[in-house]
Amino acid sequence: MQLRGSIRVPILMLAALIALTAFAACSTTRPIGEQADDHLIASKVKAKFVGDPEINPFNIDVDSVEGVVTLTGRVDDGATRDEAVKLARETDGVRDVIDRIRVTTEQKTVGEHVDDVAITTKIKAKLAGDALLNTFNIDVDTNDGVVTLSGRVATAEARETAERIARETQGVKAVHNDLRVGDRTP
Repeated sequence: MQLRGSIRVPILMLAALIALTAFAACSTTRPIGEQADDHLIASKVKAKFVGDPEINPFNIDVDSVEGVVTLTGRVDDGATRDEAVKLARETDGVRDVIDRIRVTTEQKTVGEHVDDVAITTKIKAKLAGDALLNTFNIDVDTNDGVVTLSGRVATAEARETAERIARETQGVKAVHNDLRVGDRTP
């Protein structure tokens, strides 16, 4: 009986994160066509991963911002990572690929996954509380305590603020700030 109570909190945190992510994905202030393009690009990359017998698509997260695809997660060997990057680069609409995939034979425990979800949730909540930031244009991913910020912000000050907030969050080991500043470029 004690086990059920201890699992309930992480499951509720995960459900809240999924709801927040879905809301953010649907509520971006970028024009709908641009948002749809990035969702389509990410979906195409994920579909290629599903079709490749060497890649476990559940181990690699795919994000796309203005055609720049960021891959995060864990794989068992360098050949799998190279294949994932190659497939992403060969996908229609992809302008560039940022490879943040880690090669490791260790499997992530449920506790480590919950920790990453908790870090992401804390950062998103802090970002939402800052008037300088439009959180619907900022994507936050956490893998083993390493946070990746991607998306677009209005000013360099907003970019620095988002990074500072992420760095100051408990449990964060490092921050990759891939936020772009200003209007979308053609």
